[in-house]
Amino acid sequence: MAVIKIREIQCKSALSPCGFEKNSFCLNPYIGCGHNCQYCYARYMRYFTGHIEKWGYFIDVRKNIMEILRKQLQSSKYQNIKIFIGTVTDPYQPIERNYGLMRGILEALAECDNKIEILTKSNLILRDIDLLKKIKNIQINITINTLNESWQRLVEPLAPSIEKRLEAVKELRSEGILVCAMVGPYWPYFTNANLLFKKFKELDINKVTTESLNISGNNWIGVEIILKKYYPSILPKMRNLFFNQQNFNKFYNQAGFRLKMLAKKYQIPVAIYF
Repeated sequence: MAVIKIREIQCKSALSPCGFEKNSFCLNPYIGCGHNCQYCYARYMRYFTGHIEKWGYFIDVRKNIMEILRKQLQSSKYQNIKIFIGTVTDPYQPIERNYGLMRGILEALAECDNKIEILTKSNLILRDIDLLKKIKNIQINITINTLNESWQRLVEPLAPSIEKRLEAVKELRSEGILVCAMVGPYWPYFTNANLLFKKFKELDINKVTTESLNISGNNWIGVEIILKKYYPSILPKMRNLFFNQQNFNKFYNQAGFRLKMLAKKYQIPVAIYF
């Protein structure tokens, strides 16, 4: 396994404009991610940072982000914004155990009234339950796009298991913290929406958000290699689905209809971005 290059850097701004919602900003304590997800849409970030390493093998630690965030939050410009944490990195990736940047970030956010959403695949978030409970308007978005552990280990090799994520959801909900299940990407052949919604209902998930696989850039390459090695019979079907617009639309239109029916059956709101 290749060594991950870690670089400590200073940032000039903790909050950057975000296109998710009107008047929203994103916050990313790291550049790069050690989870090495083979389909990650954020791999384009390497082109803006001067890294020659492959995606998944470098991490920039924004060491001063906590101090910069506190200064920005003092400005009226950021008083009523919504903040998304982890839009191009997982804030709770393994290196967070050593640096603990999220502790300082959450302490600062607990002192303001901004709406906060955290995106993660990691049960490490449980470390910070004490601080999460102090933030008035917070939602945790945890990626759970399959219950097939074999597939998950292949496409998300260094991310926590699905079982650990489900346990994290259970504990967060027991503490009254809102949790959204991120079914992204919604996989052909590997995402079983019926089983997922049944499990989400058991865990008292508050909301489901889903999106299709983004194959732009080099996002498809890693997935294709895995399919070729472990699921050779599925590879041509997947390729035909993602590289044929008509087939793509047909599949995700049907998936969207199925999700709406399940949302109604289990009374869990769903947001679909196909």
